[in-house]
Amino acid sequence: MEGIYEALQRNRDSGRCPMHMPGHKRDVEQFQMDNPYGLDITEIHGFDDLHDADGLLRAAMERAADLYGAGRTWFLVNGSSCGVLAAVGACVHAGDEVLVARNSHKSLYNALYQNSLTPHYLCPSFLPGFGAAAGVEPQAVEAALQAHPQVKLVAVTSPTYEGVVSDIAAIAAVCHAHGVPLLVDEAHGAHLGLAEGFPGNAVQAGADLVVQSVHKTLPSLTQTALLHWNGDRVSPQRIERQLSIYESSSPSYILMASIDRCVSFLRQQGGSAFAVYRQRLAGFRQAAASLSRLRLLGQEAVGEKGVFALDPSKIVISTRFAGMTGPELAASLREKDSIELEMAARDYAIAMTSLCDSEENFHRLAQALLRADREAPPRPPAEEPEPPRLPRRAMTLRAAEEAPGRLLPLAQTAGRISREAVFAYPPGIPLIVPGEYVEEEFPALLRSYQRAGVSLKNSRRAPVDFLDTVAE
Repeated sequence: MEGIYEALQRNRDSGRCPMHMPGHKRDVEQFQMDNPYGLDITEIHGFDDLHDADGLLRAAMERAADLYGAGRTWFLVNGSSCGVLAAVGACVHAGDEVLVARNSHKSLYNALYQNSLTPHYLCPSFLPGFGAAAGVEPQAVEAALQAHPQVKLVAVTSPTYEGVVSDIAAIAAVCHAHGVPLLVDEAHGAHLGLAEGFPGNAVQAGADLVVQSVHKTLPSLTQTALLHWNGDRVSPQRIERQLSIYESSSPSYILMASIDRCVSFLRQQGGSAFAVYRQRLAGFRQAAASLSRLRLLGQEAVGEKGVFALDPSKIVISTRFAGMTGPELAASLREKDSIELEMAARDYAIAMTSLCDSEENFHRLAQALLRADREAPPRPPAEEPEPPRLPRRAMTLRAAEEAPGRLLPLAQTAGRISREAVFAYPPGIPLIVPGEYVEEEFPALLRSYQRAGVSLKNSRRAPVDFLDTVAE
């Protein structure tokens, strides 16, 4: 049986074009490291301690803070998920009310569970023709904070997986006027604010806490991320206490070195690298301009409801007018063009690019999309589906998960209370969370995702033909 290492070697040598994370895009010439076994150490003399940094690691984190303009920055080797869990825990006490974007990553929902929080949801609008969530609007935050004055934290995702950026400066101003800190999950935006041609980042916009995955869009190894702190609304001591809970006590020095090398690269060569990147992105758009059935999300969407700005690095391809689903497009590019996309939803797919993508990568993608566009089946465009209705809440996440349960076929669950989360992965945004009622249309919604070939997961890590419900 093939081992993991051998499978990785085979994938590396396959010639497949990686239109997915991590952002280094396997650029071994630019970012090559020596034998990792020779570099792998623990907290020996002279190499500092991530959980009590006062030497080598502290200096590296200060360089990262300086690059992004943060008051303080912490290295994360458990990914952005670790940072989200720590950031939420630093801002709240058990049982608090919080205001969160419904399109948050599952790590945010895990934080709600861990801290027994009562969430109130901000529900973004959806992008016409794509079925993807747009951003959060400042006026929605204002209205929600007025309706729920006991809220202790606001948490939003910007940019989204699809690159939609919210007006974080305006949202931060609203939050601060109410005396509430703002946490921004900027996992997909570690490259923002570093060069012209890209939207600013949440640190620059005044968010109190910002979590970024440097491995997603920048040249750093998988699992590497940053947690930035600004202002005095959140105690840095509480952040460090939470990091001591959620982050490994044996952090990988190879991963931390990867973050530091990434920061150094951006400081020394970022300007020229981003300039080339912008040219390649523009060249791709020009080469793909004749697409007719497949449609790309573009800057013309800026100004629409919930779209303050767009990250041009995300290539979002609507399949609704091409007679195919997102997974069908992804499979076509994989099998016919040897291109691996980042993700595929029911009505669109995402090619994830970075400043490490070569001109050849962009050329291959443009030609593959033009080929798929020509071969698109002559079927009428799919109807614009209604956005999923927000399920009603019956109890908190923790109360639901700790209640006695009963596993039922999906067809028999309408009106019951879910004990589990169900989500499409990627991106990991729940369609239902524990403690919410199963609405009548929910089973049909899941079946529509399954028919489209979208990968559905749940917190039981079991087939989603059944749902764990609160026993009556």
